[in-house]
Amino acid sequence: MHVYRLAAAGLLGIALAAPVSAQAKDPLAEFEARLRELEPQRWLGRAVNETDVARFFDWMRASLLAAAQGREAPPLPEELRQKAETLSRELAAQGAQTGLALLDALEEHARRSVREKPASSLPGSI
Repeated sequence: MHVYRLAAAGLLGIALAAPVSAQAKDPLAEFEARLRELEPQRWLGRAVNETDVARFFDWMRASLLAAAQGREAPPLPEELRQKAETLSRELAAQGAQTGLALLDALEEHARRSVREKPASSLPGSI
């Protein structure tokens, strides 16, 4: 596990420390654009509606009142439990998509850095 962290830190360092050509397409800018597409406001509205929000806060109020009275909190309503499972799957998919986009951007940046680096500055060059 330590080796993976070290490798990831090294690649990240290469990608972030290398100069980017002004004329070349910036992969990190592409990543930022893709990341904006994944903002919760853009996809959360498709998965959650106002009724879901109202049900959640009704359940929270009932739980708070039960706790204040020393009673056990009511179970999460089935429709909210199902919605939470759906959101969990969607968040996992969005996280994977974001991670892959970041890796793509870092790889492109690192490859460009290696291509643009003069051969004389590489270790072992004559």
